[in-house]
Amino acid sequence: MYVSYAMNCAEMIALGIATYVFSGGNLEFESLWLYLTVIFTGCLILAPFNYRYSRVILLHWLSPKIKYNAYYDKP
Repeated sequence: MYVSYAMNCAEMIALGIATYVFSGGNLEFESLWLYLTVIFTGCLILAPFNYRYSRVILLHWLSPKIKYNAYYDKP
């Protein structure tokens, strides 16, 4: 959960900076909807990526001592 939150925050910041660069540095109130649209659309598009890879990062990098035990699969 914390990993997906961190990934989502990083994506929001990256999308905000990319929007700032590609819009020519426009930070006026009229461009607020442009920023909101780009950031929320990007987060929705990248949601499956976040869901899958945040679990991979959590299981393999942040908790490496958890191992699969086939004994518990036997009926």
